[in-house]
Amino acid sequence: VISGNKGLSVKIEKPKNAFYLFDREIMPTNRAIIIGKITVQANAYSIEGIDKVQFYVDDILKSEDGKEPYQWLWDETAIGTYEIKVISYSNGSNAEDKIDVFMLNL
Repeated sequence: VISGNKGLSVKIEKPKNAFYLFDREIMPTNRAIIIGKITVQANAYSIEGIDKVQFYVDDILKSEDGKEPYQWLWDETAIGTYEIKVISYSNGSNAEDKIDVFMLNL
């Protein structure tokens, strides 16, 4: 979790270091391994409220969510290692969290 100021924070809740098969966590692992689609979920908090949460894959904006639960379904064709990043925004400030994943979705 990387926090901004004013008590702003964001944390990727899914995926975490586990093996996922078609959006279901199967078992913990030492890195995130995803077969099939995945619903990326984040928790964001600010005492002033959250304006939006953005979802990125390798620094490319994929989705934006303005209300809880903050999530995005990643169902594109993907093979390889990627960085998932989420950024939360509140009243001109932001915070981010990221995770490296191995994704295989055909």
